[in-house]
Amino acid sequence: MAMDVRDKLFWVLGAARSGCAAGALLRRHGARVVGIDDQQEAALGRRWEQEGLTDLAPRAFDDLLTGGRRPELAPAPEAVIISPGVRPDHDLLAGLPDGVEVMGELELASRFCRAELVAITGTNGKSTTTAWCAHVLGHQGRRAEAVGNLGRPLALVADDLGPRDVAVVEVSSFQLESMRTFRPRAAAVLNLAPDHMDRYPDLAAYYAAKRIMASLVPAGGSLVVWTGCPEAMAWPTAGARVPYGDPDLGARVYERDGLLLARDAKGVAAAIMPVSELALPSPPNRINAQAVAALGLALGLQPQELAPGLKDFPGLPHRHQLVGRLGSVDFVNDSKATNVHAVCAGLRGYPRPVVLIAGGSGKGEDFSPLAEVMDAVGKVLVIGEEGPRIAAALGGVVSCEAAGTLEEAVARGARLAAEMDGATVLLSPACASFDMFANYRDRGRAFIAAVAGLGAEMTALT
Repeated sequence: MAMDVRDKLFWVLGAARSGCAAGALLRRHGARVVGIDDQQEAALGRRWEQEGLTDLAPRAFDDLLTGGRRPELAPAPEAVIISPGVRPDHDLLAGLPDGVEVMGELELASRFCRAELVAITGTNGKSTTTAWCAHVLGHQGRRAEAVGNLGRPLALVADDLGPRDVAVVEVSSFQLESMRTFRPRAAAVLNLAPDHMDRYPDLAAYYAAKRIMASLVPAGGSLVVWTGCPEAMAWPTAGARVPYGDPDLGARVYERDGLLLARDAKGVAAAIMPVSELALPSPPNRINAQAVAALGLALGLQPQELAPGLKDFPGLPHRHQLVGRLGSVDFVNDSKATNVHAVCAGLRGYPRPVVLIAGGSGKGEDFSPLAEVMDAVGKVLVIGEEGPRIAAALGGVVSCEAAGTLEEAVARGARLAAEMDGATVLLSPACASFDMFANYRDRGRAFIAAVAGLGAEMTALT
């Protein structure tokens, strides 16, 4: 039964993508909604335009307070819905009366959702695994919506989904912090690595937020975990544990002799498909494919039912996306690689020489692990605020050069890659984008536009 919100007052703190979706959901069910955003009204309006929210936003709020304005505490709201970027120590939250529930958009939306929930978290690979899982389920004739942190809020579709449908939800650590009643039938923890150190006091606090996922899985559900993540392998859960990765560590899904295999509860293995036929065969995506297969098994699919969707998934923009070719030079957009772990995973075993473009705004990370994956990299072009720190971390390992803009880096990278004969210009920043761009998508689009400006044969458009 959906949450009863009729004639009740709610505050939505953060009036961008998830806030607008949450507000619109509440108002569809008769609630009164006050939107609150610390940005000035003009800046918020520009953001709505950038994110395609100009139609949704007017339907989301009865009242909108911007620029630091705050609502009166009387009457108190039934609950406050927070966007992922709102910090737990926000001043408005500190002054709430006792008994006012604080929850995120995903927690709210799940209370209106009759569909089966599948939840995916981890440091890297979440968006691809979420979309790929929904794609595989769609091949079985089910309506499967990929939603959550990948950019499409669950609140947009929660009350439109039926009991036979599936919501495959990407969940960030920020969103996990406020989850209480969200109950996925299957959940996955893909990996753990340092990230968001500008938000959390230490690595233990970040991992603790991720650990919440294990506690949300109910008895009768399944927790899918990578054997290469010992922390998550050890987390207690009421559900069944479904490992993937290393068969010697109990993996149900794994690679052997060029095949992707699934092992049943009795240990009998069956072939899913040749690894060479995966839609996304890069090393990180081979691991993501195992996670997708493990989630499929947890949801009752047979090995032979997994193969069609694993073979023809088109991938997602800004994630190891080949966007153009100019002569012998490939241009690959991995703008979503906003932390060191993502860049390292993508560069290990890279099949071609690389000119790497890295840099942006910082998240408190240590860049020194990048030095361990430079085997294929002939040159690093650094950009943005963190460019000097990246260059310092790579000093003595690979030649680094500063570029003033992303467009300048792309042009310089194209010339250098042409001299290497058959090289790749790879945008894989290891940083957030906010010093130069609105978000990683904006950065990826700028990269594609710069490649197009060189006269390359394009395989992706802005």
